[in-house]
Amino acid sequence: MKSVLVVGGGPAGLVTAKTLLQYAGGTKYKVTVFEAADRVGGMWRSSPGEKGELCSPHMRTNLSRFTVAFPDLAWESVDLSDPATVSKSSEPPAMFPQAWQVGRYLETYAKKFLAAGTVIYNRRVTAADFSGNRDGSWNVTSVDQTTGEESQDSFDYLVVASGFFHRAGPKIRQTQMQHGSGKRIQHSTQFRDVASFSDDAGKVVVIGGGISGSEAAATAAFKISNAKHSPGQKPAWVDSKVYHVFDRPFYTLPRYLPQDPYNPAIQDFNLSPKFLPLDLILYNIGKRGGDGPITASIGQVPAEKAEKGHEFIRNLLGGDQRATGHMELVSKPDKLQYPAFTGVTDMYAEFVRDGIIVPVNGRVMNITQGASKNFSLEVTAQGPWANTDDSTSCLEDVVGVVEATGFQSHLEYLSAGVKQALDYDPQSHRVPFLLSHGSIFNEKVPNIAFVGFYEGPYWGVMSMQAKIVAQRWDYETSPNTSTEVLDTSAALSVRQAIKERRLDVPQFWMADYVGFVEEFARSAGLQRDDSTLGEGGPLFPSRFRDETEGGSDAALVICEVADILRRSEKEGLYAAAAAFRGMQGTWKVHRKVGSRLPSMPNGLFEGTAYFHPRNPTETIYSAEYLYIEDGTLTMDNGMKFPATRRYAYRYQEKNDTITAWFVEEDGLTVGDFFNKLEFYQPSNVEHGWMAKGHHWCNPDTYKSNCEFRFRGASLETFGITYEVSGPKKDYSHESWYSRAYPSAG
Repeated sequence: MKSVLVVGGGPAGLVTAKTLLQYAGGTKYKVTVFEAADRVGGMWRSSPGEKGELCSPHMRTNLSRFTVAFPDLAWESVDLSDPATVSKSSEPPAMFPQAWQVGRYLETYAKKFLAAGTVIYNRRVTAADFSGNRDGSWNVTSVDQTTGEESQDSFDYLVVASGFFHRAGPKIRQTQMQHGSGKRIQHSTQFRDVASFSDDAGKVVVIGGGISGSEAAATAAFKISNAKHSPGQKPAWVDSKVYHVFDRPFYTLPRYLPQDPYNPAIQDFNLSPKFLPLDLILYNIGKRGGDGPITASIGQVPAEKAEKGHEFIRNLLGGDQRATGHMELVSKPDKLQYPAFTGVTDMYAEFVRDGIIVPVNGRVMNITQGASKNFSLEVTAQGPWANTDDSTSCLEDVVGVVEATGFQSHLEYLSAGVKQALDYDPQSHRVPFLLSHGSIFNEKVPNIAFVGFYEGPYWGVMSMQAKIVAQRWDYETSPNTSTEVLDTSAALSVRQAIKERRLDVPQFWMADYVGFVEEFARSAGLQRDDSTLGEGGPLFPSRFRDETEGGSDAALVICEVADILRRSEKEGLYAAAAAFRGMQGTWKVHRKVGSRLPSMPNGLFEGTAYFHPRNPTETIYSAEYLYIEDGTLTMDNGMKFPATRRYAYRYQEKNDTITAWFVEEDGLTVGDFFNKLEFYQPSNVEHGWMAKGHHWCNPDTYKSNCEFRFRGASLETFGITYEVSGPKKDYSHESWYSRAYPSAG
């Protein structure tokens, strides 16, 4: 048997170890995993209550649990009980799990598939050098993190699974730090709360767009909203604003997207589209079209394809984002020839529309601290996306900075000779080594392999990479490897394009998840399971498994996805989730009050409503708003009154339901139950999603009917009608909410 060292006990390392151990009935490889931490999980290993090394343990995944998983372990098989409780959780796993839950999944995976002693904990690799040719060995130096004892070991093969996003990216230049920056300048991996910056209000600046930048900005804005609109004492920093600096527009994708944003019958946006988790939309095989095998698209993006990408995303979102009031987020017509960038966040766009997040076009060139403890940031608008004639501006009175400046891989332990053979470029953070198609091999060092070592290492790709590694190193069954598989020219081309700052380089140069999974599956000899979903439908890891993997968990996941597709189509599953997300922000309210009692006149209310996001005040709910409306009620008799009311709106993922609650006299604390909205499909294309409710509030009865009209993923307008009857009540409320659009500037 050949010995293999896998460096890293995160998702890539665990699936590689499991795959090698099971390969050929366990007769080919003896596997050891060195993990520097005291548990498996990589960036996901934090528990509730901990800070987390690279992310908060409560951060939700951007992709659903069907994509954040391996084929042979269903999420239903994982105990997701909070460590503070004793009994096993009976709740179904969240569609978008929290980071600590992903860590629990990986712990379960390791216990199920890796024998005791396979993973050596608290063992950090400090040096690795390869001696000889193909039949040589790896000489590895490692240190016990607990005792400090150094060890020397030898292995036939080495798998780098220590993570592509292992370390924070480069820092912005700082000058005149008279008071020290302390913890007030943080990388996005360390940012958790606005309260960590300052007790005073001011500007919180997030530097960098895309995934981590938009998420950090939305997190900061949510912390401000939550502190301001939750019960308890209000800190001074709740009056802060978030300034988000980025040099290129990007689209913010919510976690639930419409399957059918357009309705051919009316040649316009579908008012009641069917919704699904975004990865079940984006990774749909049926959308690829064409004949023959699906192949992966890699590297630079042609103009025609880039334009189609912008069109596709704008159809999903319902527009080009100018409705937020900020052209900084809009790609101009002459820039649609370049690939679209995206972030995944449910709240960002509405925080921008409400002014809590202020987009700023440009690059931060310098952070300065003068006599004041606060910072001054020099922002230079440059490049083709600059939306201002002023080349340089300054952000003053900055109390805290979040640097979403990307990541760097940790590869210091590889020897200089190995790095040279792999064409290592320390200045190229996105393509540090020149690796073969799929970022796995380099023939100059045949006994090394990389798994999960590229931007966006989705779990299905890592699983396939591990299978290809096992097969290639088994020379008895795979003595020759084609030149194409080992060709590194694509990586070299991308590296050069990035250095030249070419505008046609995509956000992630290996982002074609569907293409890579399909290609790798063919290379590994795996057949996609089309027995339930047919030849189309969404692509996810459980649709691929080989004879070494039990089929029960994979079959369970496939059936669950099929049921979700059916319920989305027939029952309106996730319409409530999409509507609740869309309710965030500011609305104009027009309400008619129709009385059927002679003692009570009719009336008309005109005002403004606000749905303020805050943390759910009960753990069974996934999200919550404090609803506040203010305006003027004008009666038929000419009398006018200022009117205001407050409710709490809650979304519960378990039942996919929205409920409304009264609030107590403090205007913040949730009180008695008021109404529950049950969604159903409209009878024709001229209506949005419908919802109804019925509630008896002693001694009166409230019946509600609602309509939610969408434009792509965006909620354009909605209406709520109440019919109220009782011993002393007999009236109707018909309220319509329309977006309060700011002027784009």
